[in-house]
Amino acid sequence: MVGPSAEKPSFSKALAPYRVVALVGAVYAVAALISPERAGHAALVAAKSFLGVAPIIVAVFAALGLVQVFVDKQALARHLGDRAGLPALLTAAAAGTILVGPVFVIFPLMKTLRDHGTSWAVITTTLTAWAVKLPMLPLEAGFLGWKFAVARTVLTLMTAVAMGAIMGRLMRDSEQTKR
Repeated sequence: MVGPSAEKPSFSKALAPYRVVALVGAVYAVAALISPERAGHAALVAAKSFLGVAPIIVAVFAALGLVQVFVDKQALARHLGDRAGLPALLTAAAAGTILVGPVFVIFPLMKTLRDHGTSWAVITTTLTAWAVKLPMLPLEAGFLGWKFAVARTVLTLMTAVAMGAIMGRLMRDSEQTKR
């Protein structure tokens, strides 16, 4: 054999991302057998929802492409990687509070950052702190009171940093076990 042996992807692995699509398609087929009119209405609602989010998804993936090309992996790993420590977690907590957008924006962004060397601790801290929306703090306080809003924000951010540190350790240990 010449050269390094590369594992060829299996057909089932190649189709794995489409299992959910196939499952939903099967559910629609059953629904169409039971009630064609309602299944058709459900498909129309789904299509309208998809068309509503499609421009956002395209823009997000275009932005992620720019990040992948223009963000220096070494710099990102240096500032947000495993050795960045508490300053990286505090930065992640702050960043999480100002991130806006739905999960189909945030998760691909986190994957891109992870692929560029961001630590699991930073990813976890950012996602946990994402529950805090600083621009919404006055609205929360207006309905639930400032004491509640500030206490929830502070506790969430403290928890985010602690969870980040714990998850960073757990993921590092599991990655070392796989080697």
